[in-house]
Amino acid sequence: MSSSRIAVLASTIEQNTRVLDEYLRKNGLPSPSFDASNPPDLVLPEDIMKAKGAALEAMDELEGLLLGPMPKIFHELTQKHTNLTSLHAVAKFNMASKFSAQETTTIPELASACGIDKKDCERLIRHALTNRIFTESSKGVIAHSAMTQAIANVPLLREWIEETCENMWSSAPRIVSAMAKWPGSEEPNETAFNIAHNSQLPFFAEISKDPANAKRFADSMSFFQASPGMQTALVIDNYNWAAYETGTIVDVGGSQGAVAIELAKRFPNIKCVVQDLPEVIAGAPKDVNPKQVKFQEYDFFTEQLVKDADVYFFRMIFHNWGDKYCVKILRNLIPALKKGARIVINDHVVPEPGVLSPYQDRQVRAFDLVMKECFNAKERDVNDWTNLLKEADERFAVLEIVRPVGSQLQMINVEWKG
Repeated sequence: MSSSRIAVLASTIEQNTRVLDEYLRKNGLPSPSFDASNPPDLVLPEDIMKAKGAALEAMDELEGLLLGPMPKIFHELTQKHTNLTSLHAVAKFNMASKFSAQETTTIPELASACGIDKKDCERLIRHALTNRIFTESSKGVIAHSAMTQAIANVPLLREWIEETCENMWSSAPRIVSAMAKWPGSEEPNETAFNIAHNSQLPFFAEISKDPANAKRFADSMSFFQASPGMQTALVIDNYNWAAYETGTIVDVGGSQGAVAIELAKRFPNIKCVVQDLPEVIAGAPKDVNPKQVKFQEYDFFTEQLVKDADVYFFRMIFHNWGDKYCVKILRNLIPALKKGARIVINDHVVPEPGVLSPYQDRQVRAFDLVMKECFNAKERDVNDWTNLLKEADERFAVLEIVRPVGSQLQMINVEWKG
């Protein structure tokens, strides 16, 4: 008699957890723990990450099956929508930095240190404890957990949590209302964010009104782009930049030049132009070699300033914009392009439906909804990218789409046929 699905899933969890446990033991690494001494993250080899992912995927399905349809819906509605509340508070009030890893505190002391009401603090901490944010070492005595130590010590993690909660989480419940109010809109000021924040401005214009908000967003994006699947090295190591080692690369919307600076280190004769809005360029590093890396104020909704470059590079630009705006960006390149020029797009490429399991696909679809709720933009699949480039101009030819090992993003290599 064949095993039931729940028995198969339980066995999958057990087998793959043993693989992870054995690796940790053999390599003298700590077993996962909620204790404050547990490291914020572990870099694991690909086969161990695969086993870990298989266990987590089976756990996700098993939870849904064991709960059943109605309890699962109830769980989503009553628990998950409040789970970020206490995490938001820990980040916003900087609770994790109010006492050291070696110290303990009490809720009244923490409320006083954070400048918030004692009863409000009690409710927040009691909820946080259920998600193992902080621990209660004895009755009324609050100590750090692995999560709060990470929030206190990992650079920019707190800023990323606060930014996500303030702008994205707050917008998420309004996405359906925005779709009803502005059906099919691609306008950046007709979004869930606009409803949530009672604003008529696009996302970036709204947050730039407050320098503190703008800085928090920039810090949070720095944290996000430093994650293992987003690291600059994945861009540098997975494209044939050597073919242009004496040429010119234009990083359009390149922020403060992370990719260009690394390219300059690798190829001493390469020339890079990093383009972005004036307020971004104002914060660019001053200690780079201007003969190799030049910063230039530029709005990509205007005609491209740098003519006849070898490569025009776009990293996570197009997913912030609806199709009609992406077409404008691409068409603004055309007057500058020489025959054979490359447009390299480093962005998400969504797999076709059914390729990923529901567990794996959920993260992809979550990114897509974030783009919709904040920008009226989207993540695109291969057909979307191909059609977008074709709509901009038939002379844009997709040569290849490659996903580097370990990367969240893919490299879309496009040639201008002239």
